Amino acid sequence: MSNTIRLVVPVRFSGGGLAMQSTTSRIDAEGVFVRSLISPKEGSSISLAFALPGASRMLTAHGTVASRGEVGPVDPGFWVRFDELSQDARRFLDVLLRRRGAKGLGPAAPSGGKDNRAYARVPARLRVGWASAREFLVSYSENISRGGIFIATDAPPALREVVEISVELPDGKPPVTTQAEVVHRVTPEQARAGGGVAGAGLQFIGGSDEFRQRVDVCIEALSE
Repeated sequence: MSNTIRLVVPVRFSGGGLAMQSTTSRIDAEGVFVRSLISPKEGSSISLAFALPGASRMLTAHGTVASRGEVGPVDPGFWVRFDELSQDARRFLDVLLRRRGAKGLGPAAPSGGKDNRAYARVPARLRVGWASAREFLVSYSENISRGGIFIATDAPPALREVVEISVELPDGKPPVTTQAEVVHRVTPEQARAGGGVAGAGLQFIGGSDEFRQRVDVCIEALSE
C-alpha cells in the first residue's frame, strides 16, 4: 500500500470469528495493519475501534481483511482495507496522514492545534512478569503508553520475540495479561554508552477489553 505511515495506537477488532484488543503498526488512506498472532481469513468483514492522536474517543470503521501477514516473529498481523469510516475517523485520519506527508482522504480539515504524534509514554514503575520461550522473569517498567511498555532488564529478549506479560497496575486488582512483541532493546553496554537504561520496549499485540480498559485508566491517572 502506498503512502503508508508507521503508527502505533490501540485498536479493537471483531470479525472472522475473533474479537481482540491489540495495536496497529501502519496506516494509510486505504487501510490499517493490525498486529495479531491470529489473523482472520482473507475476505472477512471486520469492525474496528481505534484511537488516533487528538481524538477524545475511539473512532470506528468497517473493513475487509485484505491480506494475511506472516504469523511469526516478523510483524505478525493482517491488513484491513477500509470499506466505511465514521465521519470523525475520516477527519482525524485525513489530518494525520497529511501532516506526515502521506496522501489524505479528502480536503484538509483544520487541526485545531492538535498534536499529530502517537500517544506519549508516561513514567511508571510497575511490576512486570514476562515469559519468553526460555524463561520467566520479573522486572519493573520504566514507562508505559497506550501502545506498549518499556521494562528495565539487563537481559532483554531478542528483537521481534513475542512474550507473555503480566502487569501489576495500581488499582488493587490482579495483574493484567497480554502478548507483546519486542520492538526495541537496549543492552547494558548500550545503556552505559548512551547514559540510558537497559531493557526492552514491548508493543502490545493482543489483549482483552478488560486489559485495554484498565491500562487506559492507569495511564490517565499517571498523567494527572
